[in-house]
Amino acid sequence: MFNRNAQQCTAKAKSTGKRCNNPAVKGRTVCRLHGGHAGRPIIHGRYSVEHRKSLAEKVQKFLEDPSPGDLTSELALMRALLQDFLGRYEDPLPMPVSAIDHAFGMIDQVSKLVERISRILNATALTQVELHYLQVTLIDLLMRYIDDPNKRLAFVSELRKATGISRSNSDGSSIPITSSRNRLAELHR
Repeated sequence: MFNRNAQQCTAKAKSTGKRCNNPAVKGRTVCRLHGGHAGRPIIHGRYSVEHRKSLAEKVQKFLEDPSPGDLTSELALMRALLQDFLGRYEDPLPMPVSAIDHAFGMIDQVSKLVERISRILNATALTQVELHYLQVTLIDLLMRYIDDPNKRLAFVSELRKATGISRSNSDGSSIPITSSRNRLAELHR
């Protein structure tokens, strides 16, 4: 199992000071237990930039991106690559099955990215219920702090126009302003 002609490991024990009796790994001065089979330095992940200076400028550019979560440029690139791939096949020539599979894979990746972008956008957008709650809370605060009824009605009317929310009864008459809790409960029905 061990190479009898191999040089002896040069590592020494800290406690006794005796030299290791194992044979050194070929091309090294120490055995496998003392780092003879240790690999190369890290050349991937966050430390790879130190080894590839050409990446450093690109990494810095991406770090300075004001909107790193915006994936629209990646989506545009994927769609352009899909169009380019499909454009390589002329109409009279049939597409090979492998090309069709590849095209469907690309379409699948595009649709997954669209879904991911949609989830990101929806995670930060106000829901209709949250918007209603905000409107009702503003109206309640308005009732509490503004005494002039004409100013209140003008504010409420402008708020409804600005938010695109208009609540009315089935006969077209306006729903009276009630407390936040009652209006929120009404929204959840």
